[in-house]
Amino acid sequence: MRVTAVRQWIAEFGYYNAIYVKIQTDEGVEGVAEVAMRRRTKTVSAIVEELGEYLVGKDPTRIEQHFERMYRDSFLGGTLLTIGISAIDVALWDLNARALGVPVHRLLGGKFRDSVPVYTHARATETPEQFAEEIADRLAMGFTAIKTTLPGFYTKVSSVHHETPAAIPARQTETELLPNWFWPLLAEYFEAAREVAGPDVHLMLDCHGRLNVANSIRLCEVLEPYRLAFVEEPVPPERPEWLAEVTRRSTTPIAAGERWAGPYAAAPFLERRALSVAQPDVIFCGGITAAKRIATLAEANAVSIAFHNPFGPLASAATWQLGATLPNLLISESMLTPEQMVFWERYTEDPPQVRNGEWVVSDAPGLGPKLRIEEIVKHPFRPEYDAGGTR
Repeated sequence: MRVTAVRQWIAEFGYYNAIYVKIQTDEGVEGVAEVAMRRRTKTVSAIVEELGEYLVGKDPTRIEQHFERMYRDSFLGGTLLTIGISAIDVALWDLNARALGVPVHRLLGGKFRDSVPVYTHARATETPEQFAEEIADRLAMGFTAIKTTLPGFYTKVSSVHHETPAAIPARQTETELLPNWFWPLLAEYFEAAREVAGPDVHLMLDCHGRLNVANSIRLCEVLEPYRLAFVEEPVPPERPEWLAEVTRRSTTPIAAGERWAGPYAAAPFLERRALSVAQPDVIFCGGITAAKRIATLAEANAVSIAFHNPFGPLASAATWQLGATLPNLLISESMLTPEQMVFWERYTEDPPQVRNGEWVVSDAPGLGPKLRIEEIVKHPFRPEYDAGGTR
């Protein structure tokens, strides 16, 4: 069997664009994948095109060999390259599983679990009361794990006790101190959330690398009574030593890793014991091949996996197929909002289904979903650049 073509389509996906990739062979077997990088879609598409030129004429069954050649045949590397590699790698896993008539998880060692726990998102709204309503809405959808962003960073916030003139500036950097009103307001938000959710629901906070070490430590102290499952990326992801200091001085688990590029990016964090939860992204780090290596390295360091995955149906299927095989899986992210589900159902047949906060592991061949190319071509690339400065 030989690869005859690598094709791709860009489709509008709400607030970003998705790149759908299909690898075709001379035996008629095909494999598909989905990747995305907001504001860098065309750059990633060009990388996929060049990697596809390498793959044409090659044996698609040599997944590890192709990963090594794509990853090492670059002097600079970086995340944009590994996103392109992810597209090829995931499509190769899908192709090989479909050729054998088995799900991808069978090629990865088989199921460790029959379902993958999944969390969703709640908006950091203008008031704690509205935030509690957001939490209640997600609970009504069946989720038992919910993540949010920093209150006050993306919208004006207020409460009975604290009125703020405006949101914290989007471009505020980690060198700046947070205003005094932020700390009691943060506590009010999570007090309201915990009252609605009860003690057993997992609550998580994503800081998007917006804070410095001092602010991060204080944030974890303020949130300690609410027993969060983890605080994500409190400090910039480029500095594992900063993250390690926050981890040492916090009783709340610290998570990071969504921006890792390549299978070795996790090593400096694990060596420093800088985190308790690793968050590789299957479509950022280099595909299923790279993510599996990261997960194995994390397991050897007693670190659990909570996949980053705010993307569509094929990216989610690839993430959860791998997650089903991992002993150290904690949970996986999802962006299963009503707005996003429109695109899931538009662009794929049989998209992954989450019930009561879990994806029941599929035994369908390959990743499971099939692309609906006839729909994808109706919704081409939409300009998305906003330069918001929010990392």
